[in-house]
Amino acid sequence: MELNKLTLAALVATLGIGLVGCGSGGDTTTITVEGDTTTTGGSSGDGGADGDVPSGPSELCPSWTTVKNRDAEGNDVCALPSVIEEDRTLTNDIVWLMEGRVTVGNGNEEMSTTQGLLESGDDVLEVTLSIQQGTEIKGATGTFANLLITRGSTIDARGTATAPIIFSSDDAGYEGTGEWGGIIIHGYGMHNECSGTPTCNVDSEGESGFAGGFDNEDNSGRISYMVLTEGGFEFAEGNEINGISFMSVGSGTQIDHIQVNANADDGIEMYGGKVNMSYVVLTDNLDDSVDWDEGYQGNIQYLIVEQLDTDANEGNGIEADTEGTTDFYSMPFIMNATFLGSSAADDLHRMKASTGGFIFNSVMSGAGDVTFNNCVDVDGAGTNGNVDTRLVYENVIGDCTTFAQDENDDPVVFAGLIDMVAAEINDLYASEAAEAVLGGAVDLSPYEDDGDVMDNRTADLDFLEATSYSGAVDPAATEAWWDGWILEGSLDKTQ
Repeated sequence: MELNKLTLAALVATLGIGLVGCGSGGDTTTITVEGDTTTTGGSSGDGGADGDVPSGPSELCPSWTTVKNRDAEGNDVCALPSVIEEDRTLTNDIVWLMEGRVTVGNGNEEMSTTQGLLESGDDVLEVTLSIQQGTEIKGATGTFANLLITRGSTIDARGTATAPIIFSSDDAGYEGTGEWGGIIIHGYGMHNECSGTPTCNVDSEGESGFAGGFDNEDNSGRISYMVLTEGGFEFAEGNEINGISFMSVGSGTQIDHIQVNANADDGIEMYGGKVNMSYVVLTDNLDDSVDWDEGYQGNIQYLIVEQLDTDANEGNGIEADTEGTTDFYSMPFIMNATFLGSSAADDLHRMKASTGGFIFNSVMSGAGDVTFNNCVDVDGAGTNGNVDTRLVYENVIGDCTTFAQDENDDPVVFAGLIDMVAAEINDLYASEAAEAVLGGAVDLSPYEDDGDVMDNRTADLDFLEATSYSGAVDPAATEAWWDGWILEGSLDKTQ
């Protein structure tokens, strides 16, 4: 594939450019993803020495796709089918187009009482969609184009710091929002609407069929070094496609180094399940950045949230609840997060409808010069009555006038250590406040997950790394784990 939106690592090696390393994962070069820059030329296809861009029908499309004309940069473009029922690989020499929903597998049909067997009597397909590093997948602009991974099937999308996988719309550049759909992943993880039932068929996000089960260790695959931008399709008010929706996704799934940028709805939303995530960047999303519901109990570590700061964006850094039911609660564990909110939002975190959660070693502030009045709105009597056991803030810098209040605007006092000081976020998105450097790693053993969804203990000590600082980036760092693979300029509001 010719260089268009992404400068690939091969170019760096060819030109001998020495660039600063990304601070994570062993990658030693940094590639900048440009917002609008394209590179054209006659390096492949029928382009000649005169630099003409190849045009006409694409030549590399496999038989299971639809041949489209080459794009403006001369790249081959192949349209994906609406259903994928065999293992497929998306290679990085092709631009892959989603013209509508692309469904991987058939596990979104109703399940029988036997996991892996549909109500129809058919077996659930086990299909793997693999995506090579540096691959671009585009949704047709103005459509609800989205990728759906159903129960029993998996995604294997492994980008690198020098060649991330990019999901965007099919227009030029990466500047836009609401131009296509997003990604929806279904799993067999536990959902509180299925507690005590012999089957689990939860009607899922974005009219995507059924998800859910009874296996919180279920594996829906792996996503690493992936950027998703310009998405978020609205079917109707209150029924939208988030950047990435995790429907009952289990902890066997690996999610790390992901960015969701400029989504018209939420950045990520988790509906039940126990999926863990690390190294997550959520920028300029038009609604909430992190949303959870229906018994989600996973872990997230190293999270940067920066809300789009406009008068119209009233989205929260976190908006969370427990419903579906209260058979078991939403109780995720979040550690080493930095939340920067929009000036139009009343609250940075809105905890409602009996949700719980643990927010440790984190920083809460406004983007740029924004001063927040209220860090946390505890909006729901079930949560408000259990703030010492189900909703815990510990080692948190609260750069707000008031840290927490309830739905009646009465103050809420948390038992954990909360420092009401200026966050002093630097260019690496680390806090320079003295209080961000902790005396040692916090003891998480009282919160250790033992597999019981009912006992308010959800810290996965095999997943979480011990840290002695607050915020998403170590104050002692000289380079940031997010630098080089996210969209250039998307973290730009500290100045």
